[in-house]
Amino acid sequence: MSRVAGMSISTCQTIDTELCADSVEWCPLTDLQDVLVCGTYQLQEQSEAESNEEQTRVGRLYLYALSNQSGSPSLEQLTSQDMPGVLDIKWSYHPVAGQACFALVNSVGELRVYKLLEDRSVAMVTRAELTPQSLGLSLEWNNMTGNSENTMRVVSSDSTGQIHVHQVGESSLVALETWKAHDYEAWIAAFDQNDTQIVYTGGDDCRLKGWDLRVGTASPVFNSKRHTMGVCSIQSNPVQPHLLATGSYDEELYIWDSRQMSRPQQSVSLGGGVWRVKWEPCTASQILTATMYNGFHIINVTDNACDIVCHYKEHQSIAYGADWCRIPTDSAGKQNCDDPEDRQATRCQPSSPTHTIATCSFYDHLLKLWTVK
Repeated sequence: MSRVAGMSISTCQTIDTELCADSVEWCPLTDLQDVLVCGTYQLQEQSEAESNEEQTRVGRLYLYALSNQSGSPSLEQLTSQDMPGVLDIKWSYHPVAGQACFALVNSVGELRVYKLLEDRSVAMVTRAELTPQSLGLSLEWNNMTGNSENTMRVVSSDSTGQIHVHQVGESSLVALETWKAHDYEAWIAAFDQNDTQIVYTGGDDCRLKGWDLRVGTASPVFNSKRHTMGVCSIQSNPVQPHLLATGSYDEELYIWDSRQMSRPQQSVSLGGGVWRVKWEPCTASQILTATMYNGFHIINVTDNACDIVCHYKEHQSIAYGADWCRIPTDSAGKQNCDDPEDRQATRCQPSSPTHTIATCSFYDHLLKLWTVK
């Protein structure tokens, strides 16, 4: 156990994912918040004779359940599936046709939607091709803060700089918009969760852009050059509607007011590329980052400052995936993860003293479960 800025950090479990791990996501649905999905991505080794052929990228999807039966949080593997390399995963924040669903983008340029079955296995519902011969790089649902099933959408980005918006049906993906947003890789795409007609994108051209789907995608509504290297992470605050977090290879985390995008309100240097940003889902006053070559950070965000309150350095490779578990803990630090009724009764308490977090890293193919108190 280590202590940082008044916080105690404890690693509960380390899992070898065998292939390079790059994405972890806890299910946000109330009765399924113990379910974790992890995605992996790896270039298949080739012989010298095969070196002129197109490289194959393989992947595996893991599904885990959180347990506290031993008195400490731990993950039990439920299932796994081999598939093309997984580059990003996101759960829908609301059921789709009554079922928990997540979407992923992969190394063959597909957007796929999967459903969680009653036996806690997964089955693919539908898929859509993005840009031919591209890598799918990121995605996000438009229903973080509430949305009816009739308007569920997913925005995704790919390695050619294209952005895609799909309508999600019970068993279908309908393409609504596709446009060239960036000159190089479009590393990240996200909805403004306060106004989901607004899409934010970031690319390897160092640009952060905003797009209003109501007026079309011929040109962005803003085009920021504030980041000095590729923009690779964006997320809206789920509680404070106009706050936006962005991260970049330039190692800066910026906090913006989406009503005034000429300059960020706050910033902090993290000493590594900010590959993922995740607002803490209950109070949304802290941000968890996957900081590439400098581990993982928790940043406390106020009106006046961004302060680093935790630095987790137990991974030995590139930090790519990170997420907060939504199951709260009681005053003794015990998680209510084995009883769904307990989880429902104590869901998302801001006063909860302990957070459970999952993180993953690439070349050492490690998934870690840890707590911060």
